[in-house]
Amino acid sequence: MALALEHCDTRPTLSSDEKEGIRVAVLSVFRKLDKLYSEIIPRFQEYGFRAPSAGVVARDLSEKIEESIRQHCQTFEKGSGHADLERSGDPWEVKICKNSGLTINQSKLVDGENYIVVNYESPSRVKSIWVVWQAQDAFFSPRKSNTNARALRKQAAAGHIEVIYEARR
Repeated sequence: MALALEHCDTRPTLSSDEKEGIRVAVLSVFRKLDKLYSEIIPRFQEYGFRAPSAGVVARDLSEKIEESIRQHCQTFEKGSGHADLERSGDPWEVKICKNSGLTINQSKLVDGENYIVVNYESPSRVKSIWVVWQAQDAFFSPRKSNTNARALRKQAAAGHIEVIYEARR
């Protein structure tokens, strides 16, 4: 663990402009989602269906947030390879997760990625926005054959987490 913390001490920090840009980008996209829900929920109910949750539309939502972050933060650009975004040559991923925490695909090998995590409540309220700097595989629950996801162990990653926004209660 000492190596991980030492590595974390050298991480580049987000400027106040970047933090504000990420906050504005995320809240703007979720505001659009909220407007969409106000329009589609009555239609879904009219036909006896439930509207899809933010989790169901997470991929599209994530892509909209990535685009919005690039618009609001000059330091972020489109990522290369599997990375959603890139900043100073480092890969960044945007993850949308219900309530609190972060889950990733169980087959994902984590080695130095940075995560922008958006936690939300149903259907479209942002609870928090936070960053996991230089994530390591050891920060996540062990791989198991009977599950498709691994959860971030916040205690293991504590020195690598930076909160950008928390909604008022």
